[in-house]
Amino acid sequence: MKKNAIHLIAWLCLALFSACKKTTPDKLIANDANMLHGATALNEANFTIENTFTNPLIPRGADPWVAQKNGMYYFTYTQGSKLVLYKTSAMTELALAKQYDAWIPPQGMPYSKNIWAPELHEIDNKWYFYFAADDGSNANHRMYVVENSSADPTQGTWVFKGKVADPADQWAIDGTVFKYNGQMYMLWSGGNAGAAPQRIYIAQMSNPWTITGAGVVISSPTYSWEMNGNAINEGPQAIINPDGRLLIVYSASGYWVDTYCLGLLSLNLNGDPMNPADWVKASNPVFSMNADSGAYGPGHNGFFKSPDGTEDWIIYHARSAAGGGGRNARIQKFTWNADGTPDFGVPVKIGSPVQKPSGEPIRKMYTKENWSIAGFSSEELNNSRLAIRIIDGDPTTHWIARYSTAATNYPDHWITVDMGHISPVDGFVFIQKTGDRKIKELQVLVSNDNQTWEDLGITELLNLYPDKQYFNLPARKQFRYFKLVPISGLDSQPQPGLAEAGTFILDN
Repeated sequence: MKKNAIHLIAWLCLALFSACKKTTPDKLIANDANMLHGATALNEANFTIENTFTNPLIPRGADPWVAQKNGMYYFTYTQGSKLVLYKTSAMTELALAKQYDAWIPPQGMPYSKNIWAPELHEIDNKWYFYFAADDGSNANHRMYVVENSSADPTQGTWVFKGKVADPADQWAIDGTVFKYNGQMYMLWSGGNAGAAPQRIYIAQMSNPWTITGAGVVISSPTYSWEMNGNAINEGPQAIINPDGRLLIVYSASGYWVDTYCLGLLSLNLNGDPMNPADWVKASNPVFSMNADSGAYGPGHNGFFKSPDGTEDWIIYHARSAAGGGGRNARIQKFTWNADGTPDFGVPVKIGSPVQKPSGEPIRKMYTKENWSIAGFSSEELNNSRLAIRIIDGDPTTHWIARYSTAATNYPDHWITVDMGHISPVDGFVFIQKTGDRKIKELQVLVSNDNQTWEDLGITELLNLYPDKQYFNLPARKQFRYFKLVPISGLDSQPQPGLAEAGTFILDN
């Protein structure tokens, strides 16, 4: 009898322990020890690794510039009528960054039009936006600056500080500032009311908006490769090499010609930046056109560091075809030669995979061979715009809600994907369809049983194709099903469409 009682007590304890361990299907556990592998063990075959990007970053971006602070990059370019900023934590995802209209000039002023080559600099805990502008006549281009005391340049108020000019007050564009041995300097490209030749000037500054003394010419177009289209030196950029030597990379020739390129000035050891004799010009371009790469007229560059600070990167613009067309922004890593000069290599081929900057997120994308559609509100049979298209791995095919007969409408659209088993997820990836019916707001819900759902929120998609767009989760989730509910569209069409949907984990 005693033996049976002991067995009964042991059985009850075991049952109680098992009950305590049991979880309901709708609970999406974020910190389970098995989450790294989910309900089914995962291996590399379950993923494709996303660790590369392609140039160009965006289809526009003349005179690109990047500033970085606290893990964020602030991109700007020549928009023409105002100062704009794009904020991102990953330069390779610039296309996904929101545009901020930082400053719009008042009308009727000497600086109201033709805003060129803006640059953002943080100086003494304030932000300064330098730009060239005129009143509608290029001959009146001068350099100006606005100031913002906010820690984030996309926030706060920009205050106009005035024109930045030396006593001569001549035509000036492409201004940039830097500090060297404790002294602040300004570089710019100047000429006779915009006529060739354009030269590189340098002057000392007493504060971020005031030049002290006359500007000094440190570079004039002298080589044939500096005179294609016109005799021009412009877009100067200061950079300190790993040995502490001051260098200036500049653009040469007319920006409109295919042979626009980058040249290099090097300051002599212990040289004076204000002494033209202390500057040495490289006899050949350091970065130039490469037809095989689809890089025509590469120039007007800036520099930035990889997120982890271990790599040097150059940002520049180029055209993708010979003979003209729009300039687009591109980036690539560079190294240093033994003599301390930068080795930019050749422009990277457009559309060719390039390793991401070190420290950018590496996503492991789940493969979809075993995924299925668990349900949907409707699908369009015409031209096979079926629900299954959003997981077929082909961004040229897409799902569209039914419109040819018994048309559907917002807010009655949804589609549910079954990933096959419970899996850990750090975020979602979406690709919009081509043409119309793109989704603007998309609600995402997840479940383990396709019945009880957790709402992860609404993500806003951009009018982009075929760029991947990401919905990053604040913490890792574990689930089997996800439901997508289009809330609104980017146009007036009442039936949404989507090309691809997927999930990923971060490779830490």
